[in-house]
Amino acid sequence: MDRLRKVLSIFFWGFLLLTVPGIRVSAEELTPVVVSDSSENTITITAKDGRGIGAVYIKWDDPVAPYQVRTDQGTVECGQYGFLHEFILLPEESRTVTVLLPKQKMRLYKKEVRIFTDGEVPEDVQIWEPPCERADIMLIPAHADDEILYMGGIAPTYGAELGARVQVVYMTEFRSTNQSVREHEKLDGLWRDGVRNYPVCGNFRDVYCNDLEDARKKYDYQAAVDYLTDMLRRFQPQVLVTHDFNGEYGHGFHMLTASAAAQALEAAADSSCRTDTEYFETYGIWDTPKAYFHLYGENRIRLDLRVPLASMGGQTALEVAKEAYKQHVSQQKWSFYVSDDYKHSCAEFGLYRTNVGYDTGSSMLENIVLYSEQERLAKEEQERLAREEQERLAKEEQERLAREEQERLAREEQERLAREEQERLAREEQERLDAEALRAEQEDLQRRILIIAVVIVLAAVVVLVSVRMGVLRGRRSK
Repeated sequence: MDRLRKVLSIFFWGFLLLTVPGIRVSAEELTPVVVSDSSENTITITAKDGRGIGAVYIKWDDPVAPYQVRTDQGTVECGQYGFLHEFILLPEESRTVTVLLPKQKMRLYKKEVRIFTDGEVPEDVQIWEPPCERADIMLIPAHADDEILYMGGIAPTYGAELGARVQVVYMTEFRSTNQSVREHEKLDGLWRDGVRNYPVCGNFRDVYCNDLEDARKKYDYQAAVDYLTDMLRRFQPQVLVTHDFNGEYGHGFHMLTASAAAQALEAAADSSCRTDTEYFETYGIWDTPKAYFHLYGENRIRLDLRVPLASMGGQTALEVAKEAYKQHVSQQKWSFYVSDDYKHSCAEFGLYRTNVGYDTGSSMLENIVLYSEQERLAKEEQERLAREEQERLAKEEQERLAREEQERLAREEQERLAREEQERLAREEQERLDAEALRAEQEDLQRRILIIAVVIVLAAVVVLVSVRMGVLRGRRSK
């Protein structure tokens, strides 16, 4: 019966896919049965009703190392990017999924495993892309949730709606604290905010600082500058966005982050700075075109975060940011909130530094060409150059063929002329020979005629002589 139901289901969905263009089949979420075996270092996952699993969504505790997932059909390599929340699409549905853990200890986060049949999974399932190779916008929040509270409208407005590549670079980590839940909350918040490239994080522990001086005592300021210098070179952002120099509500580490980012902007563009790092060797220097600081007093712009966004189902960027902040469940006990019309407005920024000109409007992307557009234009240019090269080669081939045809015709003409010359010479030779033969025949005829004439003359002479002699003899005999 189960087999018949599956066959009928496949037939039904296959019929819909073939007859209704653009239809998307939603995956069905199954109830997982998860069995961990510490002796084998494996986690076995099956569906409670025994149905096939098409995809697995796992949340891990930190750290994550590369691991394998074994299915009925083969093995899938996972964990290459260290995602805490990893979506694993299986090649085919499998009744049993076995996670082969590495030697490093890896644990499930709150035993969170979700499994699905084939199809489109729910929107809350996070299917992360690796960090950007090159970022259009790089957000630098001091802590998880700062990117929402003070910069939360940027990702939906520019990333989700306009296709800009948004890379979040956190300063502090919570792995080594008793607040490790915030590592998961930040992923949930980013995902809801429309970010799709996995964030990166510094190794600065979360410590509250009363002011910048206090932050400089508790943190290695130069290490912060070096970290951001490396990240600027790695991601080559076209636009950098970070904290208020005054730390929004006066948070010392927010101040340190802003100050370090300002110094890193100069250092990343300096060919004599940090030349002994892999980032310099791999990426070279980077002069960031535009840098915005939250609430900065000069060259102010105000983002319009109340425009409905098609990519967000008609929600505004402000509404999306508010929902994203709710994902930071552990922080809801505080009085912070997302707003565009109070003193810590997430819509107010100032252009701190630019090498592409000052803004005339209210867009952070003014005077910026997105990397995707640059790549499209570069691709079109490559295609144009390829076409021109093909046309050049085709023209050269045509010219070569035309030249060869001309040479062939010239050779044929030469051969024809040579052949005609040979024929003419042969004909003249034959005519000469014929003339000589005719002359020879004429001379031979003349000789024969002469001989005959001579013979005739001689014969006549003989006859005359004979007659004369006969006459003489006759006279004598009388």
